[in-house]
Amino acid sequence: GAPPTSPADGVGKEERPEDVALTLSPAEFTLPQEQELKMDLRWPVHHVTKTIAQAFGLRSPSHRLWLFHSAPSSACEEPLNTHDISRSGGQTLKDLQRNPGYMPMGAGARKPAQLQLHAVEVPFPSDREVAHDVYEQDMCPLCVRFFDSSVREVGSRVIFVSSNGTLQDVVNESAKHLDPTWGISGPLRVLEVANGHVKCRYSPDILVRSLDCFVRKNIFYYSLRVEADTDANLPDEQTLLEISHCDRHSQQAFGQPVLLAVSAMETAGSIKKRIKEKLQVPDAEFKSWRLVRCVRSIKNFLKDDEVWDTDSPESCKLMMEHVHPNPTSSLARQPRYSKPLTIKSG
Repeated sequence: GAPPTSPADGVGKEERPEDVALTLSPAEFTLPQEQELKMDLRWPVHHVTKTIAQAFGLRSPSHRLWLFHSAPSSACEEPLNTHDISRSGGQTLKDLQRNPGYMPMGAGARKPAQLQLHAVEVPFPSDREVAHDVYEQDMCPLCVRFFDSSVREVGSRVIFVSSNGTLQDVVNESAKHLDPTWGISGPLRVLEVANGHVKCRYSPDILVRSLDCFVRKNIFYYSLRVEADTDANLPDEQTLLEISHCDRHSQQAFGQPVLLAVSAMETAGSIKKRIKEKLQVPDAEFKSWRLVRCVRSIKNFLKDDEVWDTDSPESCKLMMEHVHPNPTSSLARQPRYSKPLTIKSG
């Protein structure tokens, strides 16, 4: 949620990997702004959001601000002032401080830590007087993220579809927001991705209410992936395979998986070459990537001349194992210290 480090922020600040990745992103976005505001813990939440809107010069009504304890797109935390809670009118800033997501004491601190809030402006339709009208009229807000052919996020939008709609309605509404500069053309497909794996593949008749994100209020974290459907008419000898990223140290899947049409008896070297070209990974980085075949929880590293589907192709999954480019913990940032110790006798 914090903006990239700049020289003006002071000398000695370490440049974070996520900030470097942010500068390379093809998506256009507005960097977050920070202000320190003094408020009374007895203030109602609607007065808190109104004050925040005025402080940042927002013209939108205060009810269009959702509050979080952390950046909503990188944490599964639900909004603190959702439509059903805010309607009661009894929620105060003190209630937000008592929320389980708030850490009341810093390490070794003698007094409560400063309350930090992330305020996100949600673009509810202009014809709705209050945010909960959207829900009362059986409309469902969704955050869709557009991805190009290299599986890079190039843009995102908040859309509204009927709660009784289908993924075809999501496609139709998403198509209205396409930017020609994104290079996305032709038929679209919608994917629901969670924890590095595709949870729901596209089929136009899938109901919106059957998606996991339908019951989640943090639409920025539980979002949908929209991209060109280049694999709509595959020949019979090809299979559309999900290839996920696997962190070498934690062995956990992460990021956005690749959907690749592979042929029977295709070699691992051929698949790796196509992944490298699709994701535009530099040679120096890709040389350490390894293709892993998973069959019934058993992982095998594939050599370049090995065929990917020799055993049980129907239950076979592929993963690309490599170092996470943006680890989230200090331990993951320094993997060399967590390597097993080998003692040789001599």
